[in-house]
Amino acid sequence: MNNQKIKKDFNEKLAECVGLWLAEGDNKSNYEITFTNNCWNLIKLFHKTITKLFGKENIRIYVYNSSKKQIKIPIKAKVNYYLDKRATKPYYIWRLASSEFNKKWKIVTNKILSDEEYYCYVLRGIFAGEGNIKTGQHSNRTIRISQKEPSEFFNLLLNNFDINYTFVQNERSYVITGKTNWDKCAKIKIADLHPDKKLKFWQTYGEFKEEHYPNNYLRESILKVLERHHTSNGLSIKFNRSQARVYDILGLLKKSNKIQNFRVASIDYWIRKDQKIIIISKLKANYLNFLGDSIKTTKEFARYFKVDWKSSFRRLNELEKLSLVKRNKDKTWGKLNVDKKVISI
Repeated sequence: MNNQKIKKDFNEKLAECVGLWLAEGDNKSNYEITFTNNCWNLIKLFHKTITKLFGKENIRIYVYNSSKKQIKIPIKAKVNYYLDKRATKPYYIWRLASSEFNKKWKIVTNKILSDEEYYCYVLRGIFAGEGNIKTGQHSNRTIRISQKEPSEFFNLLLNNFDINYTFVQNERSYVITGKTNWDKCAKIKIADLHPDKKLKFWQTYGEFKEEHYPNNYLRESILKVLERHHTSNGLSIKFNRSQARVYDILGLLKKSNKIQNFRVASIDYWIRKDQKIIIISKLKANYLNFLGDSIKTTKEFARYFKVDWKSSFRRLNELEKLSLVKRNKDKTWGKLNVDKKVISI
């Protein structure tokens, strides 16, 4: 990895940490850098990034819990334990005490915040700290970001990505709804920094109903592309539809006798019947090549391919179902003439 790429990656992590700090740090203090959270993934990211800038001296972790039970800390630092009976689960404050580093950190922060290139990373950090996903009845899916009051900079961040929002005063939150806005948030991976929020975001995003297409659009489009063979997964990706929806269409087309499927290595390949193509595995193609225009016994196949008799018989039986070979009365095998093209995958 070249130095330029390393620097770019670090600056992106730095921008995420700026977002985390804006969301859950004490940005009013002039004497320390702090970050409060209960997610160790975020705390470790913040620790690793900031100590790369300022070193590991004077780092403390303050642990707040409803009991006096000590908790294993995955960061090498001085640890202080405090009792907070209101805490439903432990939370932690990462602290670097230094007025000098605080001053330098604010210079770094201002530099990051003045560069649009890093806006998406800053927004990820803010969402990891203050964001949440709200779901409810009537397909209500809402992205919320807690803020005490509207912020000009926060408005700037959202406007930069053309995300429509409202600020709900009684909830003290920015509220984002609608499939179009979810699409924009998904594009910048707004929730990917926090593992739990990431999981809920993508699960909720996947629940949106697929965009409407004209009647029979998908059916006709799939039938057209099946001039060549495709898997259901390939079609799902190509048309941006769920595999379940694609299977429904394939089932209808097969029922109307317009397409057929060939199973190769546990994968179904679909193609239009009017293409007159049979799809087989490379192993079955080798069986056909070995058979050629001659007559052979199952034992000869087994000996040649170094497998047992049953294995060869199964392959030959599968070829017979495709009308490519025939088992004679004397239990030998011969190739059949077909008016279809045979391709192997």
